[in-house]
Amino acid sequence: MLQHRPAPAVQTGRRAAPPAAPTLTALAAALLLAACGGAGEPAATPTTAAVITLSGSVAVGAPMTDGRLRVIDAAGTVVAQNVAIDANGRYAAITLTGQAPWRIEACGYTGPNYQCLYSVAQAAGTANVTPLTNAMLLLASGQSPETLMTGTAAGLTANSLATAQTSLLGALAPVLADAGVSATLDLVSGALDAGSRTGYDRVLDAVGVSTGVDGQAFVQIVPRLGSGNLYLEQGSAPVGQLANNSQGAQLSLQGLEGLFRNMTLAVRNADTCSAANGGMATLLASNAALSMDDGEPLSGPAAVGAGLCQFLAGGGGEPVRLGSRFLSPTLGRCDFSGSAPVCGVSFVLQDTDGNIEPVGEGMGVTFEANAWKFKGDLLPLTLHASARVQRNRRVDGTQVVESYSRALAFDIPALNGLACAKVAQRGADGAPVLLAYFKPHAGGDLRRLSVWRGGTDGGSRSLDPALGNTRNSDDTWIQLPQGDTGDAAVRNFFRGGRSVTVTLHSDSDCNAAFQVAGRSSFDVDVEGVPPVWSELPNMPWPTLTDTAAAALRSLAVSASASGNYAAAWNFSRGSMGVGELTFCSNRAECGQGGVGRVGEARLRGAATSGNVTVRPGPVALAADSYKMLAIYGRTSDGIGLQSNHISCSAKAAGLDCDR
Repeated sequence: MLQHRPAPAVQTGRRAAPPAAPTLTALAAALLLAACGGAGEPAATPTTAAVITLSGSVAVGAPMTDGRLRVIDAAGTVVAQNVAIDANGRYAAITLTGQAPWRIEACGYTGPNYQCLYSVAQAAGTANVTPLTNAMLLLASGQSPETLMTGTAAGLTANSLATAQTSLLGALAPVLADAGVSATLDLVSGALDAGSRTGYDRVLDAVGVSTGVDGQAFVQIVPRLGSGNLYLEQGSAPVGQLANNSQGAQLSLQGLEGLFRNMTLAVRNADTCSAANGGMATLLASNAALSMDDGEPLSGPAAVGAGLCQFLAGGGGEPVRLGSRFLSPTLGRCDFSGSAPVCGVSFVLQDTDGNIEPVGEGMGVTFEANAWKFKGDLLPLTLHASARVQRNRRVDGTQVVESYSRALAFDIPALNGLACAKVAQRGADGAPVLLAYFKPHAGGDLRRLSVWRGGTDGGSRSLDPALGNTRNSDDTWIQLPQGDTGDAAVRNFFRGGRSVTVTLHSDSDCNAAFQVAGRSSFDVDVEGVPPVWSELPNMPWPTLTDTAAAALRSLAVSASASGNYAAAWNFSRGSMGVGELTFCSNRAECGQGGVGRVGEARLRGAATSGNVTVRPGPVALAADSYKMLAIYGRTSDGIGLQSNHISCSAKAAGLDCDR
């Protein structure tokens, strides 16, 4: 699906409104020594007589884009900062000062998400920064990696790092064997050619690595070329395992870079995009397809190629994107059930000004006639699953009032004849666990199925297909309850895998199969997973500075006039990519196109400030009026995060602003 710059969803007091569905979105157990790497040997100590340096690569398979690197020594003193990471994921030699271990932070874009990765070096030489070095830091210290970037390096001893690496390598044994990599790979100093899709880089392509906290910090690893799920905590035996797929083991990933380079060449201008030789259509699969929000789906290389070129040419409120470059793709899960392998990929552009924009979600490639081709839609119907978290923070008065919520959002198209869809996750034992039913809502403009709900208020999910109702034609979010009740679903994702199975049915009892392209069941990866309830306050919430909060409280704009609101924020913990700001004068009417949405602005991922032009329309915005600034972005693993800052000084202090 091509992505037409959807504005962020603003959750209202009545329901959570989903975002517009886009259509055309360490370490080091082996210690680094000046001459060689190896766990258990003493770290080299820098002297004034010798200049020692550190260099390496930053990658997740694809190289990090627009990245910057920071290094601190054992005492927490900054050794280097704002070090550029080049287009190939490499950073130039840094002169080391202070004492080992040196901790490393690299922040930039990997696919559509802005994220920070971490590593550690015990001596000069090579220090790579990858999701696996991230995992090693966590398992060595028992802490989330970002918490280690201040103060002393507690827990990062030679023994703890060696133990963590040994545990990781043992759990990754099938993946290492598939990539032809030694079972004793040094995750920090091992040879890594970002974007080569071979060796260590293929290992990074083959697994998705996430970290989190559930009582204690953990690492989760899901395979992209095989099956299984792996859950690791410091000092505990791994839960689950990874297994190779014989077809996946034989699949070369090297041509992916060439495909996306050729796509960049094709979109230099309108003529090259539509050219018979080397144009976009020549790079597409024979079964290419593309869903469109504002029209019929496109099918076949010629139609899809023309649709992509038209989209990139802009118009109708869309910017011109021709002349941009496609970023090196991050790999999603691969499906080997058909006649040709199909893999999910990121679809992200960087324009001539350096701005990075995800322009498609649910995109795929296929290996056809011994070459990688762009397929467009990964699945034969548009299915999307994602996680959402939200914080409401009242910033007027002397008492800050906060509340949190978390949800899962599912986009299932309302196809003719589709009467019911069942969404299930897997538990730790691999058995299916029902999450929800979805059905068409009677009346209205049906574009997607709605949650099947029950209870006296119609707000809870009904897990009985015969009893329940739908609330409206655009009700696609499942709010997860507070505490252990909601945590059960979250823990299933951690221990059973970060995907759901959507089964389609032609009857309202959800028994008779409804087929699309010969299939009635589809596995869908979930973009991000919400945290357990106790960890919600520890998310990387953007929090307005005191000056910006004061400006929100005092802002007043006359009727039919406009004003400027200058927002600035810090992150309470870690960092994340911020994509948009939305200013609301009425929360219940602040959905896309609502009269309560009186200002919005788009931002780059690393932004910590932004300006919003506020136009309240015929009703003046007074200093004591309801005002909400929503800061919207995505965490490193794709959770949609919305941080709302609200002023409603006409209401008594200490209460939520609920209008």
